[in-house]
Amino acid sequence: MSYHGPFAWQYALDFYRLRAIEGLERVGEDSYHRRFQLGDASGEFSVYFGRTANKVQLEFDLSDITQMKGLVRQVRRMLDLDVDTQAIEDHFHHLEPALVQLSGLRIPGVWNVWEAGVRAILGQQVSIKAAINQLNLLVSTLQPQGATHFPTPQELAQADLSFLRMPQSRKETLSRFAELMMHNSDADFSQWLALKGIGPWTVSYAALRGLSQPDCFLDGDLVVKKAMIQFPNINAKSVAPFGSYATFHLWSHAQ
Repeated sequence: MSYHGPFAWQYALDFYRLRAIEGLERVGEDSYHRRFQLGDASGEFSVYFGRTANKVQLEFDLSDITQMKGLVRQVRRMLDLDVDTQAIEDHFHHLEPALVQLSGLRIPGVWNVWEAGVRAILGQQVSIKAAINQLNLLVSTLQPQGATHFPTPQELAQADLSFLRMPQSRKETLSRFAELMMHNSDADFSQWLALKGIGPWTVSYAALRGLSQPDCFLDGDLVVKKAMIQFPNINAKSVAPFGSYATFHLWSHAQ
């Protein structure tokens, strides 16, 4: 699969590695592997980086080959292959020449917006490590025989979440979110925000990683706020329509 502009794929792999779900995702030195469900089909895919210039190699096993185009489209969106990072970085260079310290940052997406929403809720007001520990506990408890897919809204809505080690209010938010998505998988973000416990940060994070929307500037994120002090010309208006990429570049300054 081809792409244009620089690609900081090592950054993407490190990002995925830190947030990987045991048994469902695996990250190698130059590769990312994932199990998935796509409609009624199931399978797994592997993507390999750095083997051919400006191309990512995709290998997959799919139970229904008619879903192949959908899989390719999904993986391209996850890896953000259809954006020209050079054009984005040229825009940032005119605003703040020092913002881009790592060229080729793309949005490391997740499988879908439902998964991104669950990850965002579990990540509210806790460290990345704490959030992933809870995510792994959720997946392993709901799939004790081994993870084959990310839990569905129905599976989560029907589960007793008392095993999760987090505030009861957050468990209830997770259940409410699962109920909403079980009955309306295409619920818009205004419906998400109507749920107690879901605020703008959660929605923005889900749009950023679950839909790979290009202009989600997370200026309410604490790490982004801190990094913005170094760059007075960076704000939601100035970085538009590339706010998502500005978010990742600001995050890179905190590492």
